[in-house]
Amino acid sequence: MSVEGGVLLGNFTIRSVDNRGFTPEEIAESAVDKIIYVGTDSHPLVREQAQAYKDRIRVLLVAYFKEVIASHNTTLANRLREAGHPELIKLLEI
Repeated sequence: MSVEGGVLLGNFTIRSVDNRGFTPEEIAESAVDKIIYVGTDSHPLVREQAQAYKDRIRVLLVAYFKEVIASHNTTLANRLREAGHPELIKLLEI
């Protein structure tokens, strides 16, 4: 019996922002880059179709991420109100 091991590093990207969190658009871009790979050596028609699919997924992710933010802000607003700090709710407005 033998065991072999190793580490496959692959490609990775580091993204950063200053004095803010990532936007839904930035997160969606990172996500679609991980979910869908469009090969440069692919047939042009296949590559075009894959890119169109990737673009559509990006749009959907941005929309859903914005819904998540709004829902979470609603939860935070309710908790602030219940804790007696309704004046802090305006900090959640974008």
